[in-house]
Amino acid sequence: MNYNKPITRHTFRKMCMLLFTCMLIMLSCEKNNENKKDNIDYDSRKPIELSGFYPDSGWYQEKVMLEGKNFGTDPAQIRVWFNQKRAPVIGSTGTRMYVQAPRLPGDTCTISIAIGKDSVVYDQKFRYFASVTVTTVAGTGESGYRDGDLTQAIVAPRYVCVDGEGNIFIQCRYMDDQGNTDYRAFARVDEEANELITIDRTMTGNVPVADPITGVITFPTEATVGQVYSCDPREFWGPRKKELRFPDDYPGKPANGYKHAMAYNPEDGYLYCRYYYGDIIKINPNTYEVERIYKTVQGDNFGLTFSPLEPNILYMSFHSNAGTCANSICSIDVTDPDNTFKKLSGSTAGGFRDGPLETAQFREPNQIMCDNDGNIYVADKLNHCIRRITPEKMVETVLGFPQTAGFKDGTKDEALFNKPTGIGIAKDGTVYVGDNGNKRLRKLSIN
Repeated sequence: MNYNKPITRHTFRKMCMLLFTCMLIMLSCEKNNENKKDNIDYDSRKPIELSGFYPDSGWYQEKVMLEGKNFGTDPAQIRVWFNQKRAPVIGSTGTRMYVQAPRLPGDTCTISIAIGKDSVVYDQKFRYFASVTVTTVAGTGESGYRDGDLTQAIVAPRYVCVDGEGNIFIQCRYMDDQGNTDYRAFARVDEEANELITIDRTMTGNVPVADPITGVITFPTEATVGQVYSCDPREFWGPRKKELRFPDDYPGKPANGYKHAMAYNPEDGYLYCRYYYGDIIKINPNTYEVERIYKTVQGDNFGLTFSPLEPNILYMSFHSNAGTCANSICSIDVTDPDNTFKKLSGSTAGGFRDGPLETAQFREPNQIMCDNDGNIYVADKLNHCIRRITPEKMVETVLGFPQTAGFKDGTKDEALFNKPTGIGIAKDGTVYVGDNGNKRLRKLSIN
C-alpha cells in the first residue's frame, strides 16, 4: 500500500460522510440513553444557549451539528433557518442538534433557532457552496424535426412546461433572423423512457401551462382572438381546440389573436393570459369565460408566472417592443389590479446587469417560471443567459456569459447558450431550458 498517495477531494468527502454517519449513530445512541434516564424538554423559563456548529461550510443537504443548551429533544418543536430557508431537523439530544442545509439559502448564511417564543442566532456564519451544471436532454443542433430516441431527436424547443408527474412539454419552433419558421411541433419528453413523443405537428402554439390539480396542459395560439388548446392527460394529451368566451360588454376586444403566455394561479384556480394589445385577462378553466382585469402598454410578452411566496402576484416579462415596459420585468396583484401594476427592473433600452431588481437589466427576457422556493428563472434571450430573481429581489446569472452566444454543456465557468427562450421547472427544482438558438432542450442541475 502506498501511504504517501495524496487524498483526493472525493475521498476526503467520503471520509467526512462516514464520520458524520458515525456521529449520527452516536447521537441516536446518546439520545436513547438520555431518554432512558430522563426526557429533556425545552424549558421556556431558561434561555436557549448556543456554543457553535460544524462544519462551517457545505453543500445542499450538508449534515450540520448544532451545539448549545436547552434545545429539548422533540424535533417537531424546533425551527431552524439558514437565512430565510427552513432547514430539516433530524434529531436533538437537548444539547446537540442534527440538521440538513436547505436548498439555495444564499452564499453566506446566518443560522437561527426558534423554540416556543424564543429565537436565537449564532454569531458565526455558514458558508454555502452551490454547484450548477447544464446538460443536453434532446437535440443535436441540426435543423428540422425528428422524434424518438432522445439521443437522436432533432428539436428546436421554444417554450417549455413541466407537469406534476415530471412530463416535459415543449413547443418546438425555430425562427431565423428574417422571421422564417421551418416547422412547428408540440411534443412530450419522457426522460425515463429516453423518448420524444410527438403530440401535434399542425398548430402554432405558444407558452404552455400545467394545471397542478388536473394535470391539463393549456396554451394559447394566435390563430383567432380567443383560440386556445387544452391537453388532458386522461386523453393522452390529445389537443382539443377551445374558444374563449368574451362577455358582450367586454371593453374593446383585441383586434387579433396575438397572445403568447399563460400562467395558472393556485390561489383562485384561474388561468391568466396577456395580449399584445395590453389586455391582461383571467380565464375560467372550466367554462373558458373571460374577464379583463387590466390593460398595460402595447407590446409582446413571452413570460407569466405566479410565486408561491406571494399569493396573487403575477410577474410578467416584456419584449423590446413594449414601450415603457420594454426589456423589463413587471408585476401586478390580480386582486387589486388598478392600483398595483408596476415595472420592477431597470433600463428599458436592454442591457445586462445583476444586483437589486430595481436596477437590474435584461435584454428581451422571454419565458419566466417560479420554483417552489420563490426563485423566478428568466430565459434572457439576447443576453444568452439564464438569470434568477431571488425572493429577496436580487438578480443573479445562473449560467451563461452575458451577450456571448455559443453552445457548451458544463459548469458555470464554461456553459454557453444561444438565444434561450423557454423555462420549465420540475417539482424537485430541476430547471429545463428551451435553448432555441442551439436547437436543444437542456437541463440545469442545481445543488
